Amino acid sequence: MNIGLITSYVIAGIILIAILSMNMSVSSSSNEITLSQVTRERAETISDIMSNDIQKIGYNRKSKTNPVLTVAEGKKIQFRSNIDNSTDNSVEIVTWEFTNTAVTSTPNPSDRVLKRTVRDASSGSIISTTPFKSGVISFRINYYKKYGSKRSDSLSTPVTGSALNNIKQLYIALKIQSKEKVYNGSNGHYVTSIWEKRFSPPNLEF
Repeated sequence: MNIGLITSYVIAGIILIAILSMNMSVSSSSNEITLSQVTRERAETISDIMSNDIQKIGYNRKSKTNPVLTVAEGKKIQFRSNIDNSTDNSVEIVTWEFTNTAVTSTPNPSDRVLKRTVRDASSGSIISTTPFKSGVISFRINYYKKYGSKRSDSLSTPVTGSALNNIKQLYIALKIQSKEKVYNGSNGHYVTSIWEKRFSPPNLEF
């Protein structure tokens, strides 16, 4: 028995296993970085559109709309706005709603459809519907009657009737996950991106 040859094989095997393990770790890290970037970009796309809409709550070219807010729920908000800034002062009804509709095109079982709908306020006809199927797993809106209130001091939802006129600020939190898991060995996890912001739309101030 050649002890030296056996020892060489053992050492070579250990080195090979170490190299394979390092390559797997590098590949997993690379996948996670890529998915993190993609997930952040999806969150930014939704947040940019949403931020533009929310700041225009109640907006019209010469005065605010009447009413301003029409629905204020934890997972749904509906308001009037001249969202396209049309010169004829026509008003649209804008709705953001986190639905219970599962996104079946991805393996993530928590994916749900976040939907943006714009209707003509006069006729009620749909102008556009945008379903976001981008890995949204959580969407929450809090409403406040005072500026700078703690999150725990939010109004109970749904806010209805004359209480809608008391809303001065909104806090929106959005959580998005990657469509696929990142694996490190046998365990896998979805990459998560969280976006949150407090809004003070000008037309809720008076």
